[in-house]
Amino acid sequence: MQGRIWTGYIMESWNWSKFQRFWFPVIFYSGIIFYASSVPNVKTPWQEIQFDKFLHILAYLPFGFLLARGMCNTRGSVSRGMLLGTVLLVSFLYGVSDEVHQSFVPGRDAGMIDVIADIIGGVIGGSIYLLFLRYIKSE
Repeated sequence: MQGRIWTGYIMESWNWSKFQRFWFPVIFYSGIIFYASSVPNVKTPWQEIQFDKFLHILAYLPFGFLLARGMCNTRGSVSRGMLLGTVLLVSFLYGVSDEVHQSFVPGRDAGMIDVIADIIGGVIGGSIYLLFLRYIKSE
């Protein structure tokens, strides 16, 4: 009997439409990153200036934006520091898993500098979302 009460509470507190609206885009975009990392033998332009690091930043910028959006809209009140710290941590963890995944793809290699670029992109994206919120609230 106790289990049914607890399960009912979880189901009542779970808001499926909020999940679809705010977390599905994060999962979907994570899949896009995974797919892009699966493409073998990718050659980026301007390899001598490490242009691929810029591409990592650009790829993780929307990821950080969507993470921040999901947190702000489903967690209630979240401090800026907690939000950006969580975006940093999740960007780090997903970036590491992405690099491990790339190490198994022919013609691709893994590197810690790529993870750092992923983190930078994620934090920039999260910061842009916070700026966006400030702008919306000021109107």
